[in-house]
Amino acid sequence: MSRPKVIVIVQEGRPLPPVERLDAEAEVVVVRSAEEFRAALPGAEILFLNDFRTKLLRDVGPGELRWIHTSSIGVDSLMTREIINGDIVVSNSRGVCERPIAEWVLGVLLMFTKDLRRTIELQQARTWQHRETEPLLGRKVLVVGPGPVGRETVLLLRAAGMDVSVVGRTAREDKQLGAIASFEELDLLLGEAQDVVLTVPLTEETRGLFNAARFDKMRQGARLVNVGRGAVVVEQDLLDAIDAGHLGAAALDVFANEPLAAENPLWSRSNILVSPHASGDLIGWRGRVVDCFAANLQKWKTGEPLNDIVDLKKLGGTAPKPLSQAGTVLPQSASIV
Repeated sequence: MSRPKVIVIVQEGRPLPPVERLDAEAEVVVVRSAEEFRAALPGAEILFLNDFRTKLLRDVGPGELRWIHTSSIGVDSLMTREIINGDIVVSNSRGVCERPIAEWVLGVLLMFTKDLRRTIELQQARTWQHRETEPLLGRKVLVVGPGPVGRETVLLLRAAGMDVSVVGRTAREDKQLGAIASFEELDLLLGEAQDVVLTVPLTEETRGLFNAARFDKMRQGARLVNVGRGAVVVEQDLLDAIDAGHLGAAALDVFANEPLAAENPLWSRSNILVSPHASGDLIGWRGRVVDCFAANLQKWKTGEPLNDIVDLKKLGGTAPKPLSQAGTVLPQSASIV
């Protein structure tokens, strides 16, 4: 296995990562369509996935792949029955996007508390208007999902002086994060938080987890930040909560359908920040994910254990189910990392 065949899936229209760095170690085949993927699969055991939105694995299947490495942290495009129940090793690119995403979260919370958007608007209008703003110190924040992104976010927000609580699958003590509450306490904690930050992955169980009933449980004027997956939030319910004045603002880096359509009303709300799924896109990130894959490729070739293996079977666990408007549980389960 001196130069194994590696398929690299890249989204149509997106830049090609610097895969030429792999030429000495592998036979690299770049694909962007189902036809190209299907043609490349024979003889390939390794897939380097650079399109977390791809449906190719669902539409075409994994063939005889033995290892899939994804450039993202999330693995929702790999959550197919064939892959979950198969013998394919899955690894991700931990350490590339977590800190940039956490910095983005801190940035938008600063923007909201210091009313920077209004400052820019007043500058554009050449209006000198003195205003008072909110403190960041001691602000109560709830981070939902203590995975890699959630962990980095908690640590950074606490370093900035915020009072951060964490909710995860089970109640436990963590060496870095301290007490993690269970999802059974989520609805109670929502009522205490001034800001709620979502860092959860998307599964069929977490889809729509934050709907109208859950927004009702958030405190008046609270703000929502979503850097997990868009479909975790019911967008129309969020709009209704914003328009009714129950929620104060939202910062969204992810959406149920991307790119966000020009006619989507989320664009038009002055208290909603729309970001094009770019919170983790630090300058040079494409090269860093190639380096992550290259390091794992060396391990694969020598038979060493890979870095950052993801056990898809263990992504589940008990989490609060999406609530109906009446507050009763809808007939579906929910699981979150």
